[in-house]
Amino acid sequence: MLILGSSSKRREELLLSAGLTFKVVDPIFDESNNNRHNVKPESYALNAAKRKNYSLKEQYPNDVLITADTIVVFGKEILGKPKDLDDAYHMLEKLRGKKHEVITAVCITQNKKEISFTEKSTVYFNNVSDDEIKTYVETKEPLGKAGSYAIQGKGSFLIEKYEGDFHTIMGLPLKKVIENLEDFSF
Repeated sequence: MLILGSSSKRREELLLSAGLTFKVVDPIFDESNNNRHNVKPESYALNAAKRKNYSLKEQYPNDVLITADTIVVFGKEILGKPKDLDDAYHMLEKLRGKKHEVITAVCITQNKKEISFTEKSTVYFNNVSDDEIKTYVETKEPLGKAGSYAIQGKGSFLIEKYEGDFHTIMGLPLKKVIENLEDFSF
């Protein structure tokens, strides 16, 4: 069986759009325990994706497990999910009119087999006003989203352009996931 270890509706929607049949389970992982200091962003995201995966392996030893972690990198700062609406506002204020990287790490396992990778895209924000940020934050869409926005949702107005894979920015590089799933049995 294929299992998506994620509480992200976006990841679930992406796998469904690919015609895959799978079960969704929440990983047993506290993201606040993942150290953001003095670590390369790719390593940070990959460590989180692997820890999510490993938290479920004992419970689903023979199944194919997919877990992922998405972060926003602004300069040298790793931006995860906002703590609250104020935090979301400050993240968006920081990103407006500038570019940043979005990194999604994926870990796929079955028994002792493991494939892990990261994908990176660049996002350029529009120079939006304080009021536009405030109005968007009030929708509460930024909560639970790395960098405090959803490119596929109401937050799309924030984006001037992007380079790379749209699905990576959404939270799951679907094409690369599908390619790698060919190496597993489910």
